[in-house]
Amino acid sequence: MVGIVSYGIYIPRWRIKVEEIAKVWSQDPERYKTNLLVDEKSVPSIDEQQLIDPIVIQLFTEYCNIIPDETVLEIGPGIGNLTEFLLEKARYLICIENNPKYIPVLHERFKNSSKLKIIQHDALKAYLPIHDRLVSNLPYKITEAVFQRTLRLKFKTATFIVPERFSKTLLAKQSEQDYSKLSWLSQLFYNTTQHENVSPKAYLPETRIQTTIITLKPKKDLTEVEKTLKELVRQGDKYTKNALREALIKSEICSTKKKARKYINDLNIKQRTLQSRVSRLSLQDLQTIEEKITG
Repeated sequence: MVGIVSYGIYIPRWRIKVEEIAKVWSQDPERYKTNLLVDEKSVPSIDEQQLIDPIVIQLFTEYCNIIPDETVLEIGPGIGNLTEFLLEKARYLICIENNPKYIPVLHERFKNSSKLKIIQHDALKAYLPIHDRLVSNLPYKITEAVFQRTLRLKFKTATFIVPERFSKTLLAKQSEQDYSKLSWLSQLFYNTTQHENVSPKAYLPETRIQTTIITLKPKKDLTEVEKTLKELVRQGDKYTKNALREALIKSEICSTKKKARKYINDLNIKQRTLQSRVSRLSLQDLQTIEEKITG
């Protein structure tokens, strides 16, 4: 008789030494080894490093520029190392964590705090409560997606730890190789500041890529063209022709739908572009629209 005994199991190849785990919790490494009966522990993903360096955490918190009467939203608190410092600064802190294994850790660690709300949800899908400051040691795989979501949020500043390459893309000049649609969007919406790099040793386990701290500050005193482009981009699911018409009205370039339709016809934009959804417009498409509106 032949049958399937087992489909096997998956054990991630990434590892953390027990000594490192003990260090995070300020415990005796030998006692941890004895109790756990292992020398190292598997790590589910290279995207789940915890920030453990108190100096880096303190610097990050200072870059957030939190005022005592403000509400802060933290995406992906993990075990709460950054959360602990943020609580000292904010009037109220909201944490959104998607990984269920961290929820009981956060509840236990901050059980005595009356100014913390912990939400288990995917930050890319969840309703994000009103907040003054947005902060996160962003998981690499959702860095760009979170950035895209910020385009529809209102906040004073957003301070993130991101891959250094991502930061370079946001800050790239049009003449540089790294310049992309992401650069165009970033520079339309924000004044971006790159503060300083974070050592791989600031994480547990250590990262394999260089990361850096950045702050996004929404631009003010926009021109009519900039207002139009922002309103256009925020309507990502709409067809460009409809979204552009609404954007022209909101930016007060046009006062009615009839005038907006005529304005768009006069721009002589390709039908292929107008019939595409805004989210699928290329960098060249967006630059063409910008040039035609600017005149």
